[in-house]
Amino acid sequence: MWLRIAAVLQALGTVGHTMATASAAPTHGPGERAVFDAMRAFRFDIMGSRRSTWDFYRGYQFSTTVTFLLLVSLLWLLSNLSRSTPEQARPLVLAILVAQSASAILGWTYFFAGPGVIGSAIVLCLAIAVLGEHLAPAPDAMGKRVHG
Repeated sequence: MWLRIAAVLQALGTVGHTMATASAAPTHGPGERAVFDAMRAFRFDIMGSRRSTWDFYRGYQFSTTVTFLLLVSLLWLLSNLSRSTPEQARPLVLAILVAQSASAILGWTYFFAGPGVIGSAIVLCLAIAVLGEHLAPAPDAMGKRVHG
């Protein structure tokens, strides 16, 4: 259940991120427009391609959305795996927990409350899921949970 909640929270965060970054038009006035124009104007050669800082900025925005969608999928799939074989799911959930913890810290440090709150809520869900899987009784030979 907690992994599914984490997946839904990540999906909401993905929608928010994508909607907030979908438009290339500046929304915070002339200062932001000047920054965007400067990013578009500064072009350089890199590994045989001519790119601008703006290209990298937009590319990272879209790459982040793709990564977020992957995380939603992984969390959902892991919720299924954790029901049948929690011992296989646990290391993967733990790895995502560590990465998500770092991401939540980055969200609070470099962005704003939205990514910080969503990221922290996902960390909480993942931590509960890891503890729940850790404390879950081992399955017997028939795959049923044995309560000692």
